[in-house]
Amino acid sequence: MKIFMGLMEIAGYYTNLQKGFAAHGVESVFVDISGHPFHYQQSCTTNPLIRAVEYLGKKKQASKPYFLLKLWWRGLQSLAMIPLFVWAVKQFDVFIFGYASSFFFFLDIPILKLLNKRVIYVFHGSDSRPPYIDGSYMPQAFNWSTETYIRITRKKKRMLEVIERYADIIISHPPSSQLHEKPFVPYLLVGIPFPMRKPSTPRFSSSGTIRILHSPSNPEAKGTPIIRCAIKSLRDKGYPIEFVEISGMPNAVVLAELERCDFVIDQLYSDTPMAHFATEAAFFGKPAVIGSYAQEDLFGAAEYIPPSYRCHPDQLVEAIEKLIVDEEYRYTLGQQAKAYVEANWTAEKVAQRYLQMIEADIPHHWLYNPRDIRYIYGCCISKEVVQQIVRSMIKVGGKETLQLRDKPELEQLFIDFACMEHA
Repeated sequence: MKIFMGLMEIAGYYTNLQKGFAAHGVESVFVDISGHPFHYQQSCTTNPLIRAVEYLGKKKQASKPYFLLKLWWRGLQSLAMIPLFVWAVKQFDVFIFGYASSFFFFLDIPILKLLNKRVIYVFHGSDSRPPYIDGSYMPQAFNWSTETYIRITRKKKRMLEVIERYADIIISHPPSSQLHEKPFVPYLLVGIPFPMRKPSTPRFSSSGTIRILHSPSNPEAKGTPIIRCAIKSLRDKGYPIEFVEISGMPNAVVLAELERCDFVIDQLYSDTPMAHFATEAAFFGKPAVIGSYAQEDLFGAAEYIPPSYRCHPDQLVEAIEKLIVDEEYRYTLGQQAKAYVEANWTAEKVAQRYLQMIEADIPHHWLYNPRDIRYIYGCCISKEVVQQIVRSMIKVGGKETLQLRDKPELEQLFIDFACMEHA
């Protein structure tokens, strides 16, 4: 069995998964066309096709501010994908795609199915979440019209329909899977693969400065301005806080800061109990403060919900203060998080679950029916903004614009929420 993975890296997920497959003696290759600046690993491949598409991805990313230049590099990359696809079809038995990527705008998926290849699609959140509850589009979305939300929601629904029709296995997260129709394997059950870290010496600094790390990939979407205000209010109360904020830096810089911090603040409006940054912190034994509207019963079975300090977004200051003043709790929570990820989410163990799914050995209790989803608040966005967007969409185009015709109960929850006097 040989496994192809691509074509977008998400916080080192596929880089680490490749290491997990290698630990099981399974040959795999990961091709990343995103050109991201985070450097989860330096590509050491000698394959000229892979080197070409990855190089073009970096050039495309670097030319992002220049539309015509970016278009030029994107065109060249699209042409290079043709021989890459032909080579991959000849070489690999299994294809794992992430973050709504494909070779040719999803036209390649039915071809892979026809050729009897096994296809797994992994959704990481924003790639499947309805746009009207997805704040990762901020700040550009502040200028979007209601018609734009309706159009991109329809487009995303169509994309998911194609993927669900042809993929053998779908992995997704229930609170961001409202547009799905077919049962999928929950993201947290599979786990987020990371390598084991060397033992990290805990910082006992209750009498000195508390070092808090925040590393937003998108500051607006992660609620960074509000997090800064929360830190300022606690400093004004007299707490000796050293607040470290990192954005757009190589992953090695983040790892170095994780080693030095007391705890991390992940984000303000999360729909997961432990996303990638909080997971990486957990491997260092550092607990995470995570603002969220979501309750635990929305994530799936309780046994695969990792430990973190989750709080309502309005209670962020109190949550940060708790981890500042209660050193014993802070240390215990960090150790609980570390024990959980080391027992369940190492690269080798996550890869083992993939191999089990590839062999079509999926226990029935692994599958989650999207008709059971009842979460309406989204991620990276306040519930007040969600209410405003949903209300406008229903007013302009009716409830059909939500693309939830197969889930009447969930659809009604959104309608009732949109009609509420106050969110």
